[in-house]
Amino acid sequence: MLLAPGNGPDPLACSLAIVDIEKAPPFEALSYVWGRDIASQPIWCDGGFIQIKSNLDTALRSLRLPSHARRLWVDALCIDQGNIDERSRQVQYMRIIYKHAARTIVWLGPRSQGIEEAFHLADMVAEVKQASSGTSSLIGTKGTGDALELDLIADIFNANEEIVGRLIDLFDRDYFVRIWCVQEVVVSRSCVAKCEHLEINLMDLLSSVIHVSFRRKSFLPRKPLEFWNMIYLLKQPGHSNLPAPSGHRVEASVGPLLSLLGGTRNFQATDPRDKIFSLLGISDEGLMPVSSLTKVMATDDNSLSMRFLRHAQSGLASLTERVNRLGPGVDFGKNKALQTDYNKDMMEVYRDLTRFMMRKSPRMLDVLSHVQHLDEPPNDAFPTWVPKWFQSPSTSILGGTGIFLAGLCDGHFPYFAILHDCPLTGQPIRPNVLLVDGYFVDRVVRLSEFLDFGVLDCPPVEGSWAQLFGTSFFPLSSRTYRNGEFLQMALCKTLLAGCLGPVAASLASTSGVPEGDLHIKYSQQGHSDAAAYLMQYGDDGSSLSTVELTAINQSASAGDIDRYGQCAQVLSYNRRIYLTQNGFLGLGPRMMREGDEICVLFGGRLPFILRRMRDHHIFIGDTYIHDDDIMWGKLTERVRFRNQLPIVTYEIR
Repeated sequence: MLLAPGNGPDPLACSLAIVDIEKAPPFEALSYVWGRDIASQPIWCDGGFIQIKSNLDTALRSLRLPSHARRLWVDALCIDQGNIDERSRQVQYMRIIYKHAARTIVWLGPRSQGIEEAFHLADMVAEVKQASSGTSSLIGTKGTGDALELDLIADIFNANEEIVGRLIDLFDRDYFVRIWCVQEVVVSRSCVAKCEHLEINLMDLLSSVIHVSFRRKSFLPRKPLEFWNMIYLLKQPGHSNLPAPSGHRVEASVGPLLSLLGGTRNFQATDPRDKIFSLLGISDEGLMPVSSLTKVMATDDNSLSMRFLRHAQSGLASLTERVNRLGPGVDFGKNKALQTDYNKDMMEVYRDLTRFMMRKSPRMLDVLSHVQHLDEPPNDAFPTWVPKWFQSPSTSILGGTGIFLAGLCDGHFPYFAILHDCPLTGQPIRPNVLLVDGYFVDRVVRLSEFLDFGVLDCPPVEGSWAQLFGTSFFPLSSRTYRNGEFLQMALCKTLLAGCLGPVAASLASTSGVPEGDLHIKYSQQGHSDAAAYLMQYGDDGSSLSTVELTAINQSASAGDIDRYGQCAQVLSYNRRIYLTQNGFLGLGPRMMREGDEICVLFGGRLPFILRRMRDHHIFIGDTYIHDDDIMWGKLTERVRFRNQLPIVTYEIR
C-alpha cells in the first residue's frame, strides 16, 4: 500500500497495488498488535472507507511522511480480512513478504514516560554485549567474557533501578505476547522498534530481555521473555553454529513445531487457530515437511546412513519447493494438518495437527505431554488427548527435554507408536478417537493435594507425605521403597521427576539435552540434592542406622538444598504426588483422581494417566513414576519381547 502524505489530524488515506513480491520496489512491513478498539475515523482507500483499529490508526499517523507517500505492507489493509480463502492463501505468504521487506517496523505503541531512557538503557546493554563478545574472542575463554558481561550489566541495572522499571513496563506491552510478531521478526532482514518518533534497533532492545526476565521469578519455563531471548540469540551472527536438537538445522527454521508450540503457550492470538498457523513459516515441519516423513532416531547422527538420509531429505525438499512454486495453493508433500485453512474450525485444526504429530516419522507420542487440563475432563468438544495450545500453561512439560524412554525399546520396529485409527485410506474413520497400543502398569489409590506454593516457598514435601502416609515426615525413618532406598528419599526424588530436575536446571549451561549415560550423572546429582534437603534438620530422632546416616550425609555434602527447592518448584507446581496399589510413587497431573490407571503407550517417553469410562478411556496427562525399569523402557522391552504383560489397544476419546 502507498500511505498518502499528511500531518496531524489530516484524514488517513492510502492506495493498494498488486505486485510480484520477487520484483517489488523497496517497501517496509509493519509488525504491530491489532488491539480491540475501533479508530474514530476510517481510512480512505481506493475510493472507499475501511474501518481500522485505533492502534493501527496511531501507527499510520506516526509513520506517514509530510510531503510524499510511504510504501508499506500492513496486513489489515493488504489482505481482505472478510475473505476466508484469501486469508488462508495470504497467510502462507506472510513469511515471504516480511523476508523481502527492506526493513520491518515494530510498532510498540505510543510514547510513555521513561521510554527514551529505557531505550538508552537497552543500548548500553547491547554495547556491553558487543564489547564482551570481542573480549571473549581476544582472550579465547568464553566463560570469562560471559562473567565480565554479567557483572557489567548487573552494575548498569543496579545503578538505574527506576529506568529498569520502565524497561520492564516496555516488555509488558502487548506486542511481546502477540504470536504473529514472532514470525514477522524472525524472517525479517532488519527490524526497528518504534514508540512514535523514538526508535531503536529491535535486536539491541532484545539484548536486555533475558536480564529483565531474571528479575521475574516464575515456576513455569518458556515465558514470552525467555522465548524472545531465544529469538535474539538466533538472530545474532554465527547463530548457525548453535547445536540443533535434531543434529541438523532446517534452513530459516527456529526449531521443531512441537517445541515452538510449547514455548509460545503464553503468547496470544485473536483467532486461536493462529497459535498454529503463525508458526508454520518458522518451524522444521512447516518449512521442510518432507522431514516429517523421513525422520529417524539414531545413536550415531554422523553415520553413513544418517548422512545419506539427510542428503535424500535435501533433494526431496528441493523438489518440493520447485513444485510448490508452480502456483498458489500447490502444497506438494505437505500434510493437510500443516496447511493454513480458515475453513476448518478450531477443534479440527488442533486435533488434526495432534494426530499428525503422532503419525509423523518415527511415530512418537511426545505431543501428548502437552495436554494440560484446566478443568475436569471431558469439558468441551475437544477430545481429551488434544492439547489446547491457546491456553496458558498450568505447569511445566515433563516430556519437554525428551530424556525418558518409557514406551520405547531396542529392536527393529517400523515405528514406535502403534496406532490403529488410520486404515487403508490413511484417514481416521472416527477422527475424535485415538486407538493406540500399550499396557497397564498400576492403579492410583492415594493422592496428595495439588501442589501450590509461592515463589519463595519450597514445595510442601512434608504435607504431601502426611497426606499419603498419615505420619510426620521428620524424623527420618527406616521405611523403604520398592527399590530399597528409604521412603522419604524416594518421595523427595519423585518431586524432582528423578533426573529430570537436575537436567532442567543445567540446560541453560549445557549444549542441549543429555545423551547416553549422562542421565546417570544427573540422577546422582538429584540424589545428593534430595539428601541435602533431608539432612537440613540433622539426624535427631532418626531410626536409620549409623551406616545409613553416614551414607546420606556423604551424599548431602555434594548436594545443594537451594537447587533442590528450585528444581522441585518447576516440576511439581500444580501437580500431585500419588501412591499406587503396588507401592509406586509418582508425580502426576492436577486433574487425576484415585482409581485412575497408569499406562505405558508405545512411542511415549513417559507413562500416562488414563481414566476408564464405560466403553473407553479419557486422557488425563503424562506422569513420572519412580521406577527406573518403567521410565527407561526396560519394562517395555520385557512386554514386547517376553510378553510379561498383556498388550492393550486403548480407545481414548
